[in-house]
Amino acid sequence: MTAGGPLEGIRVLEFSQLVAGPFSGCVLSDLGAEVIKVERPPGGDPHRNFGAVIPHEGKRFQAVNRGKRSILVDLQTGAGRELIHRILPRFDVLTINFRQRVLERLEVDYETLSALHPGLVYCRISAFGSRGPLADRAGTDATLSAYSGLTVGDAKTDDAGAPEHIGSGPVSDYTSGLAAVIGICSALYRRELTGRGQFVETSLLRSAMAIQDSYIMREPVSDASTVEPMMEAVRELRAAGASYREQLDARHAIRARRWAFRIYYGGFEASDGVIALGALTPRTRDGARRVLGIKDDPSDMPDFDSGDPANIAHATSLLERIRALIRTRPVAAWIEAFEAEGVPAGPVHFPEELADDPQVNAAGMMADLEHPLTGPQRVVGPIVELSETPTAIRGPAPLLGADTEAVLREAGCSDADLDAYRAAGAIP
Repeated sequence: MTAGGPLEGIRVLEFSQLVAGPFSGCVLSDLGAEVIKVERPPGGDPHRNFGAVIPHEGKRFQAVNRGKRSILVDLQTGAGRELIHRILPRFDVLTINFRQRVLERLEVDYETLSALHPGLVYCRISAFGSRGPLADRAGTDATLSAYSGLTVGDAKTDDAGAPEHIGSGPVSDYTSGLAAVIGICSALYRRELTGRGQFVETSLLRSAMAIQDSYIMREPVSDASTVEPMMEAVRELRAAGASYREQLDARHAIRARRWAFRIYYGGFEASDGVIALGALTPRTRDGARRVLGIKDDPSDMPDFDSGDPANIAHATSLLERIRALIRTRPVAAWIEAFEAEGVPAGPVHFPEELADDPQVNAAGMMADLEHPLTGPQRVVGPIVELSETPTAIRGPAPLLGADTEAVLREAGCSDADLDAYRAAGAIP
């Protein structure tokens, strides 16, 4: 395993499962922390068997649990709870995503553990947060994306017209995992100054809202012209029993008035693929106009009214002209032309293509690992790099419970202790 990293010497006890918590542990491991994943026998983290070709070795599990060690401890037993309390002082950080009543029943809630270890940085990731009427409700990325509005923002429907979940992965899970890492690192810094640990919390709802900032924010001046009429139209459609697709269309129609000339920002089909433009500033929009030969777009003039029906109609016509033009040439030709004018542009890739992408590999964004059961892997590398204390992937995801005996011996357990814990059903 690679040594070093800014969190070298920090030890993390992870009780998290599925995605958000395990991803935070994965990032902490990349930063140099030693992460011990506590799993419940016999099957461990449920994600081990999601889409698994080999039992307990699902691809998603391997992706978000690389660089860790795994121990099996049954917290349903008194001996298992006593064992966790015994080894807890050896750890700096604990991460968990159990519901509050489960935390209390298993005696791994913050109040119990902080009394045993005042320096502990305890991080909980929940669905809805620890306060409010839904505080103890279960939730996953799909339900929280729906609750938070992310699903509506994606504006996709399936063949039956129902909301289609965001296809790029569990967004609220990953953002919550990153938020947890930020909170943990901040709390570790504060502990260096005070010697005290603290409770760190984020939730899928909080993180899903954070990345929708201006959509959720209320501001009376702009809301009066966009948000209020939009939501009034949506409420009327709901009351009339309109379909989800009709409600989405109403939302889009009203929001589009405000962004009538945001026409150099989005995807366009070329003759051999799809290109995405990202021109938002006056300078890059001017560059896009030069490439496309557009001379009748007044949208950057100070007195331009994006809500004027005539301007909306002209924008629609202009967009159709641009779409037709871009279809006439291949992606590479358009990217070359836009880059020459300083306009952000790039091809639309399928995620399955990126492991072999020249830029990805030149920038060191992939890493090669060898898993003891499934063999060679090419995994996505650390999300951040540091020059003096480099991040690195510490190894593949652990086999189920492979480190139980070693970790407990490191914590001071003797042969007799291990035999006693086995006899009590705490460990296999």
